[in-house]
Amino acid sequence: MAADIVHIEFKSGNFARTSEFYAKVFDWKMEQNASASYMKLSGANAPSGGWVRADLVQSPGPVAYLPVEDLEGTLAQIESAGGRVLVRSLPFAGGGEIGLFADPDGNVLGLWKRKDAGSAPAAPVKAAAAPKPAAPAKPAAPKPAKPAAKKPPKKK
Repeated sequence: MAADIVHIEFKSGNFARTSEFYAKVFDWKMEQNASASYMKLSGANAPSGGWVRADLVQSPGPVAYLPVEDLEGTLAQIESAGGRVLVRSLPFAGGGEIGLFADPDGNVLGLWKRKDAGSAPAAPVKAAAAPKPAAPAKPAAPKPAKPAAKKPPKKK
């Protein structure tokens, strides 16, 4: 199955600094999502791309996204071919879902399945980051043990 790269994401440790840099150098405009976890490249002639908050990324480098019609089936093929699934399914606000995987060399790529897989791919809009795992529950304080009842001494 041939797949074109339809979207690319980078990490950013400071959205204001990143936005200012690319605005000065390439005259790019950015839009930050409501949860402050993602900033997308915007504008009529902008390529499909964005920046993920650095503490939420799954990869040390950029993540390219490939369109797929069957997310789960493609992830199964990746595993059987020697790849490793990092994120099985995460919804996108604009429709559809993504998965992330690492190839045998550790490169991280994304798969994007649109809600309507029959349509021509358009760039996904990143949803809020996946929730972090909940902290383990604290064990309940032990109840004090009841004193053992004294048995009368045995008679000989």
